Amino acid sequence: MEKMAFDLYSSEYQNNPYPTLAYFREHDPVHPFFISRGEYQRNAWLITRYQDVLTLLKHEDVTKDVINTLSEEEKIQDEFGDSLDLLVNNMLFKDPPDHSRLRLLVHKVFTPKMIAGLKDRIEQISIELIEEMKTKVEIDLLEDYAVPLPVTVISEMMGIPKEDRHKFRAWSNAITNVSNGVEDAKNFEASIQEFVQYLEEIIEKRKKGPSDDIISGLVIAEEDGEMLSHKELLSMLFLLIVAGHETTVNLIGNGMLALLQNRDQLETLRSHPEHMKTAIEEFLRFTNPVEFGTSRYAVRDFMFHEHQIKKGDFLFLGLAAANRDPKQFVNPNELDITRSPNKHLAFGNGIHFCLGAPLARLEGQVAFKHLLEHFPNISLNEEKELKWRHSEIFRGLEALPINW
Repeated sequence: MEKMAFDLYSSEYQNNPYPTLAYFREHDPVHPFFISRGEYQRNAWLITRYQDVLTLLKHEDVTKDVINTLSEEEKIQDEFGDSLDLLVNNMLFKDPPDHSRLRLLVHKVFTPKMIAGLKDRIEQISIELIEEMKTKVEIDLLEDYAVPLPVTVISEMMGIPKEDRHKFRAWSNAITNVSNGVEDAKNFEASIQEFVQYLEEIIEKRKKGPSDDIISGLVIAEEDGEMLSHKELLSMLFLLIVAGHETTVNLIGNGMLALLQNRDQLETLRSHPEHMKTAIEEFLRFTNPVEFGTSRYAVRDFMFHEHQIKKGDFLFLGLAAANRDPKQFVNPNELDITRSPNKHLAFGNGIHFCLGAPLARLEGQVAFKHLLEHFPNISLNEEKELKWRHSEIFRGLEALPINW
């Protein structure tokens, strides 16, 4: 068999990564390659087997804290440009003890009880969006439903004014769509700076007049006498806003596309809504709203399956590849809304397991319940071509045109 190259940025890969990931999972499961980062290249490894991904998500020689892996020269001209502070000063990109302290502070305001209490409001937002959709001749399920639902929820939780919410989607797209292109890099930096300026302004407002929202809670949150530094506060708000809607947008969009392309599963779910919870887990496994685990690096040299991983090497942990591993899942390339057990890795594993997973699951359950109830004749508008976003981390559509 001809050896396959791994090109993360190619349109062929972005449109359908699964054949490529399956090839490497079978023939080269710990695959070395290079990735461009700013003005220099970094050694990288593509990891595609379920058990290997699970191991490295919790491996003692793997760090989330990029600062630990940069040389002094790289710290001066780091790979993220001026954006490093905003990107990495949050719990997602820290190891213990910093991770533990930051997660505790966020957990004080982002509690399971708070999330459970959002169900009625999520239902209300969903119905309002659906009623508005019914007035339209053409529907883009992403723009009209999958995006505004979680964006409205997280914005209300954080106290973001309604007139500003559209900005977050534009900024988030520019930041998460970044590839190895020069133009994307410019958009990335510009969006980061606009995002920071907006957050600075809203933090100052909350300091002068706190409200009953997450931003106010984080401004005053304290654990054992410690509060978030200004850099940490900015970075944490950035994380909550972006992560607070990106996964759910893709869960709804990708999941609905999967149902429309597997009508038997759609009709089964419509007839048996009691399968909704297992269906959501299957959408997460099968459609992979998050394609790769967020940045991980070797904090020191170590051996992994006879491969020498060097300090500073970038590890691309293929969640999408792991979630289709036939050694872990029966018929992994088939959508089965009743699949159980379903130990997918869509939300990661270990200490960095996604704090927002309960919210994403709740939003997903409400979203699909209402879509199936209100649109009995829903189908894919096949006159329009489906396009996938180009992103290193997320897997999602640019639009999802439907008929109803």
